[in-house]
Amino acid sequence: MPAKVLFLTLKTFGFTGGIEKVCRTLCRVFYDLSEEKKVEPSVYSMYDRDTERDSRYLSKSQFTGFNFNRKYFVLKALIKGLKSDVIVLSHIHLLNVGYLIKKIQPKKRVYLIAHGIEIWRSLPEAKVNVLKSLDMIICVSHFTASKIHTMHGIPEAQLEVLNNCLDPFYYISKNFDKPKFLLDRYQLNEDNIILFSLSRLSSSEKYKGYDHNIELLPALLEKHPNLIYLLGGKWDDLEKRRLDELVKKHHLEKRIRIIGFVDEAEVTDHFLLSDIFIMPSKKEGFGIVFIEAVASGLQVIAGNKDGSIDALRNGRLGALVDPDNLKDIQEKIQYFLDHPQSINDKLILQRDCMEVFNYSRYKKAVELLIIKGSIGKKFVYA
Repeated sequence: MPAKVLFLTLKTFGFTGGIEKVCRTLCRVFYDLSEEKKVEPSVYSMYDRDTERDSRYLSKSQFTGFNFNRKYFVLKALIKGLKSDVIVLSHIHLLNVGYLIKKIQPKKRVYLIAHGIEIWRSLPEAKVNVLKSLDMIICVSHFTASKIHTMHGIPEAQLEVLNNCLDPFYYISKNFDKPKFLLDRYQLNEDNIILFSLSRLSSSEKYKGYDHNIELLPALLEKHPNLIYLLGGKWDDLEKRRLDELVKKHHLEKRIRIIGFVDEAEVTDHFLLSDIFIMPSKKEGFGIVFIEAVASGLQVIAGNKDGSIDALRNGRLGALVDPDNLKDIQEKIQYFLDHPQSINDKLILQRDCMEVFNYSRYKKAVELLIIKGSIGKKFVYA
């Protein structure tokens, strides 16, 4: 008898952030498990419209978008949840629905996916008590699990670590040539050495480390005058003004391209264009962008104080630096600049990434969570 699974999300298809990527991948997992007659899934999305569903991830009958109708979403989720075996909450903002289901039927299994800063912050005691009533909190990294355990006193037995994986439809290239259309677009040439960062550029989230990269560029240019820094990601006006002023302050107008939103279809191409991906963040729950970069054969530099440690497998898939130490960051960039990759280096890096963060392994782990109630040590990524 297939397990009836209700997956509740905020947004799945109408946005392209990291949490939404996790939700889409989980949708595909539930679809594949339904084809194997192991689960009977329903996905309810509070903010998506039905028409936004991507048919690669989920069938029409398995998805319902509520188009911002929150009250109707909560009502229908409650009714459906009481008829389901397992309820998976994609975000702590959906905790109230899980609470209501557990209140009415305490034996229902309710799981929460914990990503990062949304659950690391101080929470009201009542909300912490609800967290403790859940059957499981699925943490995307060991760092997130540690923060939840330390900050909120959630027992370790209640926490499972399941690293994110590469989207099953993520484009993996075996050709590492720099895309000519991007060289032309950004007025670059094959001789340019390109540093690349890709992140939401938000005035309220100044922890990604891209401003440190800007500050370090003048010193790096002394030895590598053909260096260019590409900074991608959707910005808000306040942050864009701050970055423009920082670029002007360091006289880097010709050395930096703030390129804005990067379409999902061109993400791999931007990694292929680049020589180093760098984002010394301090508050990454995991960092899917890191494993996407590595899967494209790209050298990666990330921070050593957050979930990036899991994404780079404790430094085995890239370099971890102190995000508060400019000297440490500069030395690691300089090391990579002095040791450019060969094609074989890229292939090995790509292979090592795919061995750990592949979809099949992730799917098996989710199946164990749903069917057995635990991943088991074999499937916890080290």
